[in-house]
Amino acid sequence: MYLEEGLFGFIEIDAVYITKAFLILFILFYAIFSLMIFRQIQIMAKTLPTSLSPWLKFIGIVQIGISLGLLFVVIGAF
Repeated sequence: MYLEEGLFGFIEIDAVYITKAFLILFILFYAIFSLMIFRQIQIMAKTLPTSLSPWLKFIGIVQIGISLGLLFVVIGAF
């Protein structure tokens, strides 16, 4: 083994790992964003109750479920 081969061998980064890190980080931010949206829906429904509020809460819960499910799929796929 030559010195040049083993000098930076521990820094080998594959494109798959970069893609995985980007996807996990992006979906993690999306999950946090969906939680913030759901909190906004709760505050709005408390402040200004309408007949549309239960549907908006349902859509917010579905969005949280999709984001968390997508996060688990991406973590499990790699």
